[in-house]
Amino acid sequence: MEDIKKNQVSPFNEACRNILFEHPDAIGVAYRVLDCGCALLCGTSAGGDPTGTLQHISGQPVKKRTASPICLKCKKDNGLGRVVWDGIYWPGSQSEWPEKDLRISIGRKIFGPGYMEPE
Repeated sequence: MEDIKKNQVSPFNEACRNILFEHPDAIGVAYRVLDCGCALLCGTSAGGDPTGTLQHISGQPVKKRTASPICLKCKKDNGLGRVVWDGIYWPGSQSEWPEKDLRISIGRKIFGPGYMEPE
């Protein structure tokens, strides 16, 4: 049972991988997590510019063999006023990530001057 859990990929991780695959110029994925459990994601270039379009990942439970669930809160207001945290997903191991100064610079361009990486 535990081996199955290790091999499962969350919708968030799968979306990040897809964004990075579809946009080779993306070096990371900026995200905003909403109070309903949904997330808004977009690839980011080394200059902090968006690559691709904003994607919505539903926080609603997925049922087998059904379409992606729709969050009624997000359908009503698009969620931007309900952000509970944001950050940037960097692919690979930490040793493969860009230098910390570049990561913070990108984060500040995307999220504003108050952006800090979690410790």
